[in-house]
Amino acid sequence: MRTEERKMKARKILKVIGCVVGVLIVLGVAYLIYWLQPMPAAQEAVEACQRDSQVDVSISDTAIAFIPKQPIDTGLIFYPGAKVDPRAYAIYMRTFAEQGYPAFIVKMPLNLAFLGVGQASGIIKEHPEIKNWVIGGHSLGGTFASVFAAEHASQIRGLLLYASYPASDIRKQLAQMPVLSISGSNDGLATPAKVENARTFLPDHTRYIVVKGGIHSYFGDYGLQKGDGQASISRSQANEQISSASLEFLRAISKPEKGN
Repeated sequence: MRTEERKMKARKILKVIGCVVGVLIVLGVAYLIYWLQPMPAAQEAVEACQRDSQVDVSISDTAIAFIPKQPIDTGLIFYPGAKVDPRAYAIYMRTFAEQGYPAFIVKMPLNLAFLGVGQASGIIKEHPEIKNWVIGGHSLGGTFASVFAAEHASQIRGLLLYASYPASDIRKQLAQMPVLSISGSNDGLATPAKVENARTFLPDHTRYIVVKGGIHSYFGDYGLQKGDGQASISRSQANEQISSASLEFLRAISKPEKGN
């Protein structure tokens, strides 16, 4: 009798444990799904993904492509920040495409760049007409764009960093590659101190531009990011500076005899 009671008690305990584990798994999956939800693109950025008479826009499972009607042979591949809707960078990419530069926003697995470091390779293979490639990215996207640039220095002509910096020393690999780092003075995530400390990871010829009053969230159009700093200029003012500096960089890459 006692043996049977012990067995029944053990079964009850195992049942309770199983229920608790099941609930924990469900809660864990629910939290993971919630955590992986991307920060949504602003409506203006979503609208920038529409084609018009100047720019053809195509959206696939792997990228959003902005192709000028009369393209230059220099293109930009852009890695989004972590958990940011890739469409949030459409206004910048459209601006570049309107000036003749094909631009591609990579769609990362789970919106995390470290899960798709090599995604740029597919775009390069699909567009042999583009002779000069620049790779760039925002925040974590820039960190892993740096990894790609370092590992494929023979294919990449320039590295463009938005509120970002490499995680390790890539000076040797980028010794002959132009690099532009654009950051915000009021960034609460990629802070000025972090950007400054990472200078030892980039070649000495790297050009640094600081948008005074700019913040992390101004390098894309997805609202304000938690933990960011307080801006002292408008988004449009920052966007204009970021776009202008980026276009100057692209022009220098497409015409190497004139600079960089």
